[in-house]
Amino acid sequence: MVRAMLRCLCMLSTVVLLAGCRGPQNFLFAEGTAADRLARLGWIALISFSVVTVVVWCLLVAVVSRRRGSFGEHAPVDTTSGINWIIVGGLIVPITVLSTLFFFSLDTLRDFPMGKLMHPAPSIRVTARQWWFDAEYLDPSLPNRFHAPTELHIPAGAPVNLELVTADVIHSFWVPKLHGKVDMVPGMTNRIRLQADHPGIYDGECGEYCGMQHAHMRLRVFADTPADYARWKSRQLADASEPQTPAEQRGKADFMAAPCAVCHTIRGTDAHGTVGPDLTHVGSRTRIAGGMLVNNTANLQAWIVHAQSFKPGTQMPDINSLSGQQLSELTLYLQSLK
Repeated sequence: MVRAMLRCLCMLSTVVLLAGCRGPQNFLFAEGTAADRLARLGWIALISFSVVTVVVWCLLVAVVSRRRGSFGEHAPVDTTSGINWIIVGGLIVPITVLSTLFFFSLDTLRDFPMGKLMHPAPSIRVTARQWWFDAEYLDPSLPNRFHAPTELHIPAGAPVNLELVTADVIHSFWVPKLHGKVDMVPGMTNRIRLQADHPGIYDGECGEYCGMQHAHMRLRVFADTPADYARWKSRQLADASEPQTPAEQRGKADFMAAPCAVCHTIRGTDAHGTVGPDLTHVGSRTRIAGGMLVNNTANLQAWIVHAQSFKPGTQMPDINSLSGQQLSELTLYLQSLK
């Protein structure tokens, strides 16, 4: 019996250790100021509950391993001998642990005034839609606003104020290594300060169930060096580049003739749709389909033709009226938009 319990304890310890391995969504290893405050609270909670768990297991092992005799060897039962254990283990310890964590949580919450006006004002507005994120850059230093769907670029080492809204249902903005979950509620505007301490790519996602494709609503935050961020902004401000080859020119004509131009915007062309993501610089993005697919030729063509197979319920319809050559030329045109 004791050996079985020890084996279970070893297996449980292994699971706990494996769960602590670093991963892209592990908030306990923060890379930003806000996430660091939350990680400290997480470590306090994890260590506290781990200590309590080990103590409880030790007590259970001690009880199970106690010597047992016959009824004739035992003194009469003392019904009051376990009262102290009940008071300490059932009241004092839980109240102490939970109260401590409660006050640490309140102290952490004071650093996250979600609805408070920020100074300076938010420079990026992130809008959640079913099922993708759209970042609109509002920085007053920019001559014009522009949109960056699915991929958010910020300068590393500098705080960036974000305004979070939703265009339909409740969503949640969550980039675990940079910030905690923040709900995006219809009719409400939340504001947060996002900061990445080091250059890198940080994966995010919607943290609130928002419909059948909730699991495929992704976000990537690129923390660029100041020089790279300035170059990226300069490229984003420019209109779409003109097609250079006859195949790309035919692809542009196919885009304008297909339903694509009704739903999407390509600045510098007659496509001004606002239903889907802005495609002005789609060729420079690493992912498509709301962050679900890697942006390569095969995925882009498959997404155009069979979007509903990949993401049932999305507003992107299947476009199966294109011939093989037209699909290839359309893909070449979209990939040229960098």
